[in-house]
Amino acid sequence: MHLKDMSIRYKLITMTLFISGIVLLLSSTAFVVNDLQMLNQMMISNLEMQTKIAGNYAASAVEFEDEDVIKDIFEVFAEDKHIVFAQIQAKFSNDGQSTPPVYSYLRVDQTEQPLLLGDIQQYQPQYSDNFLQYSLPIFSRDSDIIGTIVLMLDRELVYARLKTYSTIAIIIVFVSAMIGILLSSRLQQIISAPVLKLVEAMHNISAHKNYNLRVITDSRDEIGVLYQGFNEMLTTIQERDNQLEQHRNHLETIVAERTAELKKLNLKLTYQAYHDALTNLPNRALFIKRTEQAIFHAQTSHEMLAMLFIDLDRFKNINDTLGHAAGDHLLQEVAKRLLMCIRHPEDTVARLGGDEFTLLLRDIRDPLNAGIVAERIIKILTTPIRFNQHDLYITPSIGISIYPKDGEDVGYLMKNADVGMYVAKKQGRNNYRFFTNAGHIAATTRLNMENKLRQALEYCEFEVWYQPRFEVTTRRIVGAEALIRWRSPEFNLVPPAQFIPLAEDTGLIIPIGEWVLKTACEESLNWQHKGYTGLHVSVNLSARQFIQEDLLSSIERLIQQIQIDPHYLELELTESLIMPNAEDTIETLRALKRLGVQISVDDFGTGYSSLSYLKRFPIDILKIDQSFVADINTTNDDCVLVAAIIAMAHNLRLKVVAEGVETQAQLDFLQHHKCDYIQGFLLGKPMPAHDFQQLLKDHFSR
Repeated sequence: MHLKDMSIRYKLITMTLFISGIVLLLSSTAFVVNDLQMLNQMMISNLEMQTKIAGNYAASAVEFEDEDVIKDIFEVFAEDKHIVFAQIQAKFSNDGQSTPPVYSYLRVDQTEQPLLLGDIQQYQPQYSDNFLQYSLPIFSRDSDIIGTIVLMLDRELVYARLKTYSTIAIIIVFVSAMIGILLSSRLQQIISAPVLKLVEAMHNISAHKNYNLRVITDSRDEIGVLYQGFNEMLTTIQERDNQLEQHRNHLETIVAERTAELKKLNLKLTYQAYHDALTNLPNRALFIKRTEQAIFHAQTSHEMLAMLFIDLDRFKNINDTLGHAAGDHLLQEVAKRLLMCIRHPEDTVARLGGDEFTLLLRDIRDPLNAGIVAERIIKILTTPIRFNQHDLYITPSIGISIYPKDGEDVGYLMKNADVGMYVAKKQGRNNYRFFTNAGHIAATTRLNMENKLRQALEYCEFEVWYQPRFEVTTRRIVGAEALIRWRSPEFNLVPPAQFIPLAEDTGLIIPIGEWVLKTACEESLNWQHKGYTGLHVSVNLSARQFIQEDLLSSIERLIQQIQIDPHYLELELTESLIMPNAEDTIETLRALKRLGVQISVDDFGTGYSSLSYLKRFPIDILKIDQSFVADINTTNDDCVLVAAIIAMAHNLRLKVVAEGVETQAQLDFLQHHKCDYIQGFLLGKPMPAHDFQQLLKDHFSR
């Protein structure tokens, strides 16, 4: 058993005995060692003295070889029981011829002569375990060494003394142990009994959790202090226990409240995870989940499902012109109207994101029923939506796929409905189309073109062509309109009408427009350096470019970078772009004018112009749309309208550009009504930059 596992009682006894034993052992050892050393020294002194005395008596006996004297000396040795062996050795014989005599004494109890302890000529004490030896020289009367005397004592006296001491030490240790046990027993009654009492109290408290118990003592020593501290600890524990009970009750109340809140929050998070935050419609995840459930049910019950993929036509224009608040309001209203077109709760309306919605129609029995729902959606969505004194008009393009004909899982149904929607957009928007293989091929082609379009800017496949602008009266070239062309390795020269709408839909129109603007400015500066001064270059700004927050800073940075005179840069904005949010447009146009650039309104007459706003716009040029110019010689309404636009613009101190001039009769009419500038195939088609520069060279050399 380890000391730490013993009780205090046995620890006290053990420690008392151990300490007493150590003290006795050290003191006894010191005493014995000292006494033995003194005894040994005394034996050496006696041996030395006896040897000297015997040597003196033996001197004449050795010198005269008197054996009787030597026997007398040996008889004296026999009386000392501790002398074991003695030897007197002459150095020379009397006749000088014979061997020197050697006389020896051996104690009677010795059976054989002990071996000498080393060289007797060393004349110093020598030891072994059993014997002590001492030798001295024998001197003649003339002080010459005539022999050697050796005495050898046994060391029984030392061992006898050591045995005696050992017996005494054992007796002392035994007596000390008994006394230590008696004292430690009494000591443990004084110390361990109160501790055991304290331990018993602790066990009772631990078993019954009764902190009202106390231990009583009248002692004022450390045990008393321990009792007092233990009682104070119980008081503190009792107070803390009461506090913990109060906290526990409080925590249980809080946990119950938090649990209820977490349940509500969990329900809310679950709802948010499966619903669109803006419209509260199911999102893509919930729509897919419900569609999978509907497909599983349709497989067992042989039902027919229809999926409608709805995209709002030109929704980006509303966001770009009126802001996201108008777009969000429109999406919320669309969601409400779509819910009016379905059966609850069988069908599902979901918002996938942006302006894309989906409908799942269950058990339609006939695909024509899906077409009826699509017609109802088109009708209800074409009713204008009111927002901040604006009537918002929106039309949907709807694609329809049928289960199981057009797909047997969610992915195929959604993809094919999207293909139908793309076909509906391509065929004029504001209609619906069922999925067909032909539509799938067209969608694949569009996707391929979109992928190539994303690479076109990186691979430098775009070109800027220029259509010259002529002054009507002098036929002089006064500038050019920058027009983008896409020379694709796969599609050859792609007409702008094919890829510009795609660039608008994908957002690629922003980097493309910035590249066109930069390229046109660099080309205009090149014309100036070659001596073709006074030429303006006009660049179209898309709606998405116009609403960018950094539009002004980017144009100003471009002007400073290229070092072009901003007076020769003309920015073209469509009438439909500037009118819907006229107040904000005025501020932007004024900022552009402060940069020094010219502002023109393109396609004038095709939108919903307000003359009150038109006179406030800081613009420089109106461009008459070519649809009016085409019939000015055959249609009286177009003739009157074009003449009125020219007159109105001049009254507002604006210049007028007529687009699409292709005949001499059209040119004559415009010249007659004092139109300022013209563009058209009659005088100049759009052409690459190097051809336009050659045209300038020929034109200015005349």
